Amino acid sequence: MRAIVLVILMLGITAVFAPSASAGKIFGDIKRDGKPLPEGVKLRVTRPGTTAVADSTTTDKFGSYKLTVKEEGKSTLIVVYEKAALELAVFSNKEATRYDLVVEKKDGKLILRRK
Repeated sequence: MRAIVLVILMLGITAVFAPSASAGKIFGDIKRDGKPLPEGVKLRVTRPGTTAVADSTTTDKFGSYKLTVKEEGKSTLIVVYEKAALELAVFSNKEATRYDLVVEKKDGKLILRRK
């Protein structure tokens, strides 16, 4: 009887933590003119197929960031820099995915692109 209770308890714990185990990480660094963006630049990523925010963070002193998206699929990464919301389509999957990004000016507007 005790063994059955332990098995049920272990299955319950596994079920609770399984979604976070399959979560994908999106990480990288962001540069402008070859230099990292300053610390504190806001980023957020949407859930695949929606505009709902899946995770948000800020850059560190090296211009690096880390985000987690539990669902797989196409999402939008949004970087708020110099009062402009710069968007880039990204893909989340079970493995961690590196997105090294560059902010540059094109036709007088800031754009975000993959390095």
